[in-house]
Amino acid sequence: MAEKKLELKNKRFTGPFTLIISVVVFYLVVKIMCRSLYSQMVVNMALVFCLVAYSVSVMLGMCGELSFAGVAFMGIGAFTIANLTTGRFGFKISPLGAFLVVIPVATFIAFIIGLILLRLKGTFFSFSTIALVQVAYTFFNNYRPLFGGVDGISGIPSVRILGKQLTNHYLWFPYLLVFVVFVGLVVEHIRNTQLGRSMASCRDNETAARVLGVNVYMTKVIAFTISGVLSAMGGALYSMLIRYASADMFTYDTSAKYLIMAMFGGVQSTIGAFIGALIVQILPQVLKVFQRYFQLIWGVSIILLMVFMPEGLTGIFRMALKRRKSRKKGRISVIQEKGEE
Repeated sequence: MAEKKLELKNKRFTGPFTLIISVVVFYLVVKIMCRSLYSQMVVNMALVFCLVAYSVSVMLGMCGELSFAGVAFMGIGAFTIANLTTGRFGFKISPLGAFLVVIPVATFIAFIIGLILLRLKGTFFSFSTIALVQVAYTFFNNYRPLFGGVDGISGIPSVRILGKQLTNHYLWFPYLLVFVVFVGLVVEHIRNTQLGRSMASCRDNETAARVLGVNVYMTKVIAFTISGVLSAMGGALYSMLIRYASADMFTYDTSAKYLIMAMFGGVQSTIGAFIGALIVQILPQVLKVFQRYFQLIWGVSIILLMVFMPEGLTGIFRMALKRRKSRKKGRISVIQEKGEE
C-alpha cells in the first residue's frame, strides 16, 4: 500500500515536470531547426491541426465512435472568425474576441447535431458524419452571404496579444505552442474524470455501461460536442493564422488526414495525437525527394501501422514500459526468494 502511494506521488510530480521539460526542448529544437519562414509555418500548421487530432482522440479514442465531422466544425470556426472580424455583419470584433465567440457557437451547433446524428449507431453514424461534411462543404462553397462562396473571405486582421501584433509565423509560434499544450492538458484531464470513464465504458461495452447507470446516448452527445468545439477552435486558429477562410480548406479529403494524425500517434493518447499531428504534417516536407511516391509510401505505412501497431506510436512506448516493469518485478521477486532461502 505504501509503495502504491509513493508511486502515485512520483507520477504526480514527474508528470508535469516531464511535460514542461518536453515542451521547452521542443520549443528550443524548433527555434534552432526552423531557419525559414516556410518551415516555421509548417510547424505552426501542425500545432493547429493538433486541436483537430485531439477531437478525434475524444470521439474515437475515448468514446469509440468514428466521426469525420471535424472539418465541418473547422469550417464553422473559421467562417465565424472571418465574418466577425471583417465587418460583414456591419460591425467588427477583434480576432481574440471573435475566437471567444467561436466556443459557444460551436458548442451549440455541435450539441444540436450530436442529438440528431447519435440516434444512429456504428457505421450508420460514421456515414452520417461524412454526409454532414459534404452538406457543410456545399454551404461553405455556395452561400455567399455567410461564407463568401468560391472566393472565400479574406482580409482577416492580424492578432494582437499583449500589445504585440502577430504579423508572422515566428511571432505566432510560442503562443500557439502554449495554447495547444494547455488544451491537451484539458483533454487529458477529461480522460481521467468521471465523464472520461463513462466514455470509456461506452467504448468498451455499451450494455455494461447501461447496467452501471451510464446514459450512453448523452455521454456520446457530450463527447461529440467537445470534439466539435476542439475542431472549431482549430479552424478558427487556422483562419487567423493565414488570415483567410475558404471552403476548399474543409473538404472530406482533408478529414482523413486528421484521422490518420490521431491514429498514427495513438488514438487513445492525448500526447499521441500531438505527436501524430506533428509527424503527419512535417514528414511530407522532410521527404520532398519522394514526393511522387509519397501517397504510396503513406498508404503502405498506414496499413502496416494498423496491422502491427494498432495503438500507434504511444502504444509501442506503453508496451515497452510494461515489459520493463514486469522484468523489474521479476527480478525483485527472484531477489526476495533468494533472501528467504
